[in-house]
Formats: sequence, structure tokens, C-alpha cells
Amino acid sequence: MPFFIGAGLILTQGDNFVLIKEVRHEKAELYNLPAGTLEVGEDLIECITREAKEETGAAITLECLVGIYQTVIATGSNVLFTIFAGSTPSDTVFHSDEHDVIEALTYEQIVALGKAGKLRAPTILKAIDDYRSGQKLPLTAVQSWHIDEMASITVGKDR
Repeated sequence: MPFFIGAGLILTQGDNFVLIKEVRHEKAELYNLPAGTLEVGEDLIECITREAKEETGAAITLECLVGIYQTVIATGSNVLFTIFAGSTPSDTVFHSDEHDVIEALTYEQIVALGKAGKLRAPTILKAIDDYRSGQKLPLTAVQSWHIDEMASITVGKDR
């Protein structure tokens, strides 16, 4: 069963939320948070900072951890998604080599996208709702260590 660890960003611009319009399978156009999967050797904060820059071109201020959302897909894939929140200045112009459409939308517009089946996953609206209701953990709740070895785990092939 494939297992993915990803990070997403509820990116606010004033009262609006920034979403990426993705074209998948040359047909479906779905909206998503700026997001991506964790690379080998990368911690979650590095991941979301990199993904936000790649997908929006914006300078962001990372503010908090909103939550960890798990999705078990019927195909057998398991996705663990860590959602952060951050902001960008109101005069930010978005640009990405990966996406043509990056939009700052009102909450009502996002709800309408959800009702129309245009959100990539139900966790998008759930995470935004959690954020709006005050679910905001400090960034210190995310802790990472880059180490060479642990007493219980040998790192490296020659040990």
C-alpha cells in the first residue's frame, strides 16, 4: 500500500485564501492548497516553505500548524497531510512555473467550489474550517531532528 506524507498551506492574503487550480488527466480542473510531498531528508517546515514558493512564487510568513489530516483512499493509498497556515502581503503577485492559475478566493467561493466537486480533496475545506474556528498550534509543535544514528536504529549500509 503506497504511503505519502505531504504538507499543505492555508495561505491567506487579507481575508482571502490562496488556492491553486490544477489540471489533472487533461480534463479535471481541481483546486488545491499550495502543497506537496515530503522529499527524502526534508523536514515538514522545509517542505511547505519549498512547496509554497514553487507553487505560488510568493514570499510567505509561516504562522502556525493547523493539524494533521489522514486520508485512506479506496485504492489502498494512505496519505498523511500536515496543514500549516501562513500569510502573504495583499500586494503579492503570484507566479509559478507549475500552475497557470493561482487565485485568492473568499471563503464563500471555496465553499461553492466544494459543492461543485471542484476541490481536490475534502480535507481542503475541513482544514480551512478548522483554521477559521481557531485551531492554530504553534510551529514549535512540529519538531524535527536530523541525526546520523540512534541507539535503536543503525543508519548506513556498512554498520
